Amino acid sequence: MTIRFDESLAAIVEFVAREFGADVAANAAFIRDAIGTLSVAVDLELAEDELERLEVTLSETLGGYARNENAIRDKYGSGARSLFEEAKKRSKISVGDHSIFFLDRRLVGADWLLPPQSASGIPRIVFSSLKGGVGRSTALAVLAAHMSGRGQRVLAVDLDLEAPGIGTMLISPDVLPKFGTLDYLVENGMSGIDDEFIALMTGKSFLGNSGGQVTVLPAIGRATIENPRGALSKISRAYLEDISATGEISTLTGQIRELVDRFSASGDYDLILIDGRAGLHETNAAVLLGLGAEVLFFGIDEPQTFLGYKLLFSHLAQFKGLAYEDWRQRVQFVHAKCSTDTKTQREASARFADLFEILTLRSPAAAIVPVSTSEPLTSEDFDMEWADDEEVDLADILPEQTPIIQILDDRRYQGFDPIVDRSLLTPQLFELTFGELLAWAESLLPSLQANENGD
Repeated sequence: MTIRFDESLAAIVEFVAREFGADVAANAAFIRDAIGTLSVAVDLELAEDELERLEVTLSETLGGYARNENAIRDKYGSGARSLFEEAKKRSKISVGDHSIFFLDRRLVGADWLLPPQSASGIPRIVFSSLKGGVGRSTALAVLAAHMSGRGQRVLAVDLDLEAPGIGTMLISPDVLPKFGTLDYLVENGMSGIDDEFIALMTGKSFLGNSGGQVTVLPAIGRATIENPRGALSKISRAYLEDISATGEISTLTGQIRELVDRFSASGDYDLILIDGRAGLHETNAAVLLGLGAEVLFFGIDEPQTFLGYKLLFSHLAQFKGLAYEDWRQRVQFVHAKCSTDTKTQREASARFADLFEILTLRSPAAAIVPVSTSEPLTSEDFDMEWADDEEVDLADILPEQTPIIQILDDRRYQGFDPIVDRSLLTPQLFELTFGELLAWAESLLPSLQANENGD
C-alpha cells in the first residue's frame, strides 16, 4: 500500500514501536522536515549494521515519506542530542494509541505549533472566524459601544491585515492614525519601534463621546492609504519572522504578543478587543494561541462551518499539557446570525457542542469528516442524531457548561456602517440581538461584577 501524507506519521510511529517497543517510541524525537519527509532519533545505542537495516526497512514502509539520509538516528547520531533537548520542550501529541514528541519543520504555519499563552493582565477578547460575513467585526463594534456605555475604557485592535474593517468602522478618516498594526509588523524588524511610533498608532473613536474612551488601533494607517502602491508589499513582509542583530528570532506570535502586551501594560484600558482575520492563516495562530485571551469562534449554522472547525480543533486536540487545558477553558462558540426558531436553535447548539468535544477527544483523527468531491455536505456527515421532537430539552443535548453564545439574525445590521448611521450602536437596538454576548463579556470584568453586587 502506498503511504500518503495523512498516514505517514502514524506509520513511522508504529514502526518504531514495533521495532523497539512503545516506551522507546514515547521518548523518541520524530521529525517532519519542510518538504514533508520523516525521520526519528531514538534514545538507544545501535550498531552500524542495525541502523542500515532499519533505514532500508523504514524506507520500504514509508516510501517517499522516508528521509533520504539519517532517517533513523540513535542517541549518538549527528544532532540527536539537540533534537532530544528540543523535543522535550514541546508538548506531546497523540498519534493513534501513542503519545510522542514531534518536531514539525515548516516554512509557513510554524506558529500553530507554539503552546498557548496563559491569561494575564486586563481581559482580552479575540474575535475569530473561518469565513467572512459572519458579523464578527460588527459584534466587536457593538461590544465596544456597550462597554463604553458602562464606563469601561476599551482598546479595539485590528489584526485582519488583508480585510481590515475596525479602523474605518469605529474612527472617522480625520482621526485615522498615521500607522497601524501592518506598519508595526513591518517596522519592528527594520527601523524599530519607539514610543513616538506607538503614539502614532491609535485614534479615538466617536464611541467614547458619552462613556468610557474607545481607542482604536487599526490595521491600515494613514501612511499606507497615502501610499497605496506599497500596501501589498508591506503585507507580504508583515508575516515574516524578525531576526535581531544578535541572531535572535522573533516569531509572528511573539511580535503580536509584544504589541498587545505593550498597550495592555500602559494602564490606559480596562478591556482589549482583538479582531483576527478569517481562515486558518498563520496570523490566526498568533492571535488565537499567543495572546492569553478569551477566544470567540464565530460561525453560521452550515456544514462548511463545522468541517472547517473540525480540521482546526483536530490539530489542536493533539497537544497535551496544562497550557492547552487552560486555553480550552477560554474558548467560546458564537452562533452568528442565529434563527429565532427554538427548534432550529437547539439543533444548531447540538452541532456546536459536538464540535467543541473534539478538543478533548483521545484520537482527533476520528473526528475528521470524510469529504466527498461529488456530493455536498449535509447534516448526515456529522455523526449526530437529530431529534424530531420540538420538546427536546437543550440540557439533554449539550454537555455541561458547553459555551455557546447566540447572536440573532438581525437584518438591520447588514451593511453595518456606524459612522453613517450611529443609531445601530444604541442599547435600545443592539441589546436584544447581542444580549448574550454582552452579558458574557461583562462577566469577565471584576469591576462591573462588583457594581452589580453593590460592592
